[in-house]
Amino acid sequence: MSLSDLASIGSFVSGVAVVVTLALLLVQTRQTNRNQKALMQQGRSARTVELLMTLSEPRLSEVIVRAEAGDLALTSFEVRSYFMLCGGFFWTYEDSFLQFRAGTLDRVSWENDLASLKQFTSLSSAHLAWTFVRNFSGGPYRDFVDSLMLETTGGVPPDLSDVWKAGMTRDPATA
Repeated sequence: MSLSDLASIGSFVSGVAVVVTLALLLVQTRQTNRNQKALMQQGRSARTVELLMTLSEPRLSEVIVRAEAGDLALTSFEVRSYFMLCGGFFWTYEDSFLQFRAGTLDRVSWENDLASLKQFTSLSSAHLAWTFVRNFSGGPYRDFVDSLMLETTGGVPPDLSDVWKAGMTRDPATA
């Protein structure tokens, strides 16, 4: 075997090693991308659960129900509390908006968040809260929420106790 043959074999082995390395790098990149998206989804879920747990606190729930019903007797402390809660809600969805635009949040997750945001922006109290918190947001997201606000006229949600009673008194066989 000549030196030229050995050089050819070495060159071939080197080429195979490069191809194998590139294939492994591609697999590692895909796995890293999946892990990143999983972490984003986990963070999104944790953020949503934390918000829901906050909303379930009895004192805050009372303020929310009264605010969404347009109760004019809310104190300045209660209004501030409601506006801060709404700000948290808007900023939670700002994160989803930005992640979706960056390609790190899938379309189905974004559509779920968008449905929640649209439902929220249909409330008169959310319209008022947005005028208070919108200056703390900027760019494309603020423009996006402004456009959602223009799509809705604002209203009052149904009384959930009525929804509960209707659901609980309905014949289970017809449900």
